[in-house]
Amino acid sequence: MAERDIIRTEAVVLRSLDYGETSQIVTLLTQENGKIGVMAKGARRTKSQFGATLQPMAYTQVVFYYKPTRDLQILSESSHVESFHRLRRNLETITIGLRIVELVDALLEEEDPQPEIFAITIRALRRLNRTEQRAANLWPYVQLRLAECLGIAPSIERANVEAVEDEGLLSRANGGVYPADAVPEAPLRASRAALRAYAIFARADLDTVMRMELTAGVRREVEALIRDFLRYHVEEAYPERSQEVIAQLERPRSS
Repeated sequence: MAERDIIRTEAVVLRSLDYGETSQIVTLLTQENGKIGVMAKGARRTKSQFGATLQPMAYTQVVFYYKPTRDLQILSESSHVESFHRLRRNLETITIGLRIVELVDALLEEEDPQPEIFAITIRALRRLNRTEQRAANLWPYVQLRLAECLGIAPSIERANVEAVEDEGLLSRANGGVYPADAVPEAPLRASRAALRAYAIFARADLDTVMRMELTAGVRREVEALIRDFLRYHVEEAYPERSQEVIAQLERPRSS
């Protein structure tokens, strides 16, 4: 890049932080430049030109001034590419959406373009915006797709999955599923139902995943498996802030 470039690109807002009396510091996942921090001057004023485009999960087109020596770039324009209004009307979809952008923010380095992760994020938010059933299925799906993009895709072998009887094992090291008498590295014991669901989340397309019906108990077990698998690889980078909210949303449901 030149010493000071004007960049126009599509972006997803990952995080916003109030700064001073009128401004915001915003973390963007951009299509072309990866994760970028920008300063949106005057964004909190009543008649700000940015409007609602800097809320987390917003899908926008942005223009910012880029200078390599700056930690924060200067945002000059932002407009909606697509408005995800429906997902903000429901506590469950809001929470899942926020967990998705929180995880993307936590796992990506600054200015490391990841077009596949950008596409996954948009696809997930778009589906979350229009789904009316089984919205929670997006969370395990997105986590495992991000793992794949980051080079830690689960190693699933159909024969091993089919060999699981009442209980089996998940290897945190390679994400594989094994029968109970196997000896994989860093194992976690889990039910047959949870391991089979985990394997589907790891390998199936989004339409298939969104048709899956899980009991609350199996869902909690699957989410714990995925969380522990990712945490084994990314350690403290795995975000925890929203974890209990999803659990609380699932508890009232019949298992």
